[in-house]
Amino acid sequence: MQRVWFVSLFFVGFIVSAAVSWPQEDYTKQLPAGEGKELVVELCSKACHNLQKVVSSRKTDKEWERSVYDMVSRGAQIFPEEVDQIVKYLAKSFPPSKG
Repeated sequence: MQRVWFVSLFFVGFIVSAAVSWPQEDYTKQLPAGEGKELVVELCSKACHNLQKVVSSRKTDKEWERSVYDMVSRGAQIFPEEVDQIVKYLAKSFPPSKG
């Protein structure tokens, strides 16, 4: 019985980890090309969270700057020059919705 429980947990863990990582690729594909994209993928999505919130958010330059600095205050390992590049990329790629 214990062996069945262990095998079941193993497969559940495998399936859940695959399900969690699979959508990340879809969100990465939704990032437009541009200077800063690689930093967003490397520093934001691989270290902290997936990109769902990024690609669904629409913010001003200042709002993106606040968001990035909030992530830095939470422990994101981002250098100041990388912050500027990330903010510019996000502000250009995901500006506020018109209307």
